[in-house]
Amino acid sequence: MSEGEGVNDTPGAGPDDGPLLREQIAYYRARAGEYDAWWLRTGRFDRGPENNAAWHADVASVERAAADFLSASRPSNVLEIACGTGLFTRHLAPRVVAITAVDASPEVIAINQARVNAPNVRYVQADLFTWRPSMRYDCVFMSFWLSHVPHARFDAFWSMVRNALQPGGVAYLIDSAHDPTSTAVDHPPPDRQAGIVTRRLDDGREFRIVKVFWTPDALAARLQALGFATRIEQTSRYFIYGDVREPAAG
Repeated sequence: MSEGEGVNDTPGAGPDDGPLLREQIAYYRARAGEYDAWWLRTGRFDRGPENNAAWHADVASVERAAADFLSASRPSNVLEIACGTGLFTRHLAPRVVAITAVDASPEVIAINQARVNAPNVRYVQADLFTWRPSMRYDCVFMSFWLSHVPHARFDAFWSMVRNALQPGGVAYLIDSAHDPTSTAVDHPPPDRQAGIVTRRLDDGREFRIVKVFWTPDALAARLQALGFATRIEQTSRYFIYGDVREPAAG
C-alpha cells in the first residue's frame, strides 16, 4: 500500500472477501509440500547465482535480527501466527518456554511438527480471521503473514494481536518487501499496488491470494494510527521486519 491509500482501495478486501480468503487458504494447503522451495531458492524460485546470493544474505539478516530480538526481549510464552512449515518455529522453540503455533493448513502444520519436533510447541489449526486466543502471551510472532491480511481487515487483526499480548508484550513481524525477483520465475512481476496476486503451483494450478507489499514507513504510519509504537526496518532487497508494541507510559 502506498502512502495515502484507503482501506477500500484494494480489490477483494471489502465485506465480500470471503471467497478470496478461502482461495488463499486452499492455495497454502495445496502448496505445503513445495513451500520451502521459495525460501531455499530451488526449482522455480532459483533466480541464478547473483539474485540467490542476495536473497540468502537477506535471509541471514532477518534470522539474525529475530535471534537478537529474542535475546533482548526474552519472551516466555509466544503465539506464532501462521506458523507455516516451521522455518521460524525452529528458531523460536529452543529460545522460549512455550509456543502456540496457529495455521489454517493441516498440511503445513504436519511439516512443521516433523521439522521442529519440540515438546514445547502446541499446534492449533484455525482460520486466523476468525480464531481468538484463549490466553495472553509475552510475544506475538508472525512471518510472512501480515501481507496476506486485506486492508479492510487490518484494524481488526491488530485488535486481536493487542488482545493476545500481555501488558508490556511485543509483536514481531517479518514479511516481504516488493522485489520482482522474490517470486517464482514463471510468476508475473507482482504489482505493488494491486493487493491481490495470482500464484501458480508446480502442477500448473493457479490461485488468487491477498498480497500487500508494505514499506516500513507506510506500515509504521498505519500501526501508529492504531496507537502502537513501532521499529520497522528493511533488508537490502527482500524483507521488512521489526517489533510493534504499546507505547511506554508517559
